Amino acid sequence: MKLKDGLILREVAGQYVIVPTGKRVQEITNIVYISSSAAYLWDYMKDREFEKEDLVKCIMEHFSGVTEEQAAADIDRFLKTLSDNSILDDGVIRGDSLIRVSKTMLDKLWPKGGLSGKKDGGE
Repeated sequence: MKLKDGLILREVAGQYVIVPTGKRVQEITNIVYISSSAAYLWDYMKDREFEKEDLVKCIMEHFSGVTEEQAAADIDRFLKTLSDNSILDDGVIRGDSLIRVSKTMLDKLWPKGGLSGKKDGGE
């Protein structure tokens, strides 16, 4: 996985904020604040592909007194926050999609009026 392009991290009044630029401004509508620990990880993540295990290793090497289990749990929450806010390119497609399907194809997929609740052409 990797971070999406068009995102920068800025420190504003002592808070770390993920700022969308360009086309990402329309896609990312929430203000996302992250901790200084997460900002440390952001620096690692911004220019490369990574896995959760890579981030856990970074935390374990940089911070003392953190267990691997706690680091993994914290990373899970961090990645979920990024994913939920369309910041993480994790291969999961999100959002609404519209697919036009012909009546012929619908009848093949759902014979006997399966989608409409009608059976055998009746009401």
